[in-house]
Amino acid sequence: MKRLHFDYCMEIRYSADVSWCCYTIKCIPKDNDRQKISNTWIDMIPETKKEWATDSHGNRYVYGSNEIPHSYFKYHIKGDAECGCAAYESASTRSEEMIYRHSHGLTVPGEELFKYHNSIRKEYPSFDEMRPLDKGRLIMEKLSGYLIYEKGSTGISTGAEEAFTKQKGVCQDYSHIMISLLNLSGCAARYVTGLIIGEGESHAWVEVADGGKWYGLDPTNNTLVQDSHIKIGCGRDATECQINRGIMHGGGMQTQDIYVKVSEIGPGQSIIKKGVLF
Repeated sequence: MKRLHFDYCMEIRYSADVSWCCYTIKCIPKDNDRQKISNTWIDMIPETKKEWATDSHGNRYVYGSNEIPHSYFKYHIKGDAECGCAAYESASTRSEEMIYRHSHGLTVPGEELFKYHNSIRKEYPSFDEMRPLDKGRLIMEKLSGYLIYEKGSTGISTGAEEAFTKQKGVCQDYSHIMISLLNLSGCAARYVTGLIIGEGESHAWVEVADGGKWYGLDPTNNTLVQDSHIKIGCGRDATECQINRGIMHGGGMQTQDIYVKVSEIGPGQSIIKKGVLF
């Protein structure tokens, strides 16, 4: 079990003033069996009155609107997470699992993924009888030897079939492909956005349902999700976990910068003062 400090900052700069905008931001980790969140602090520029809500997948988010002209938007969240409290996250109902049993959007398989799935079943005659978690571990290991991690080879709208055909991609693609193969195997699997120890950007992985519990698997790193991952949200594919969405008037061209840092907190160390909450 590890205590982690997370720091996520997104900045958007516009070439012309935005006269009006509304936004939705899904970047708020919450407690579950595997992680406990504390000392959360949120800052937004321009400062607006934000509302809180939860979507159909249980993800927390803030939303609001701004009628003050601005050429800069910032969302910044920091906090602490105790990770590895359990090896799983409990599933609430069987109907919850059913939502994630069939491929949707960017996880829909094509001919090549069907062929690859059949090749796994032929190579491992007992595959169909395996428990979902074991199927997930096997698929994850197979993909680690098949896919090449390469930034820029795919985009945010690239689906599982296209990325699989290219044999390259990033964490989003690894996760979409794995979900597609798990669904073909009769398993409930969902896409997860989150943070991982280190500096860079947000991360993505997969959760598979087994025995009423959700187990995390990180196909990009070919590892089980344990105490180095902080979960933000989940959905059927990346589009349902998109951290930032908005509609605006004006703005012209825009650039976006994202800074993420997750570090381990030593014994007795507290980075954010207790009581500074959203």
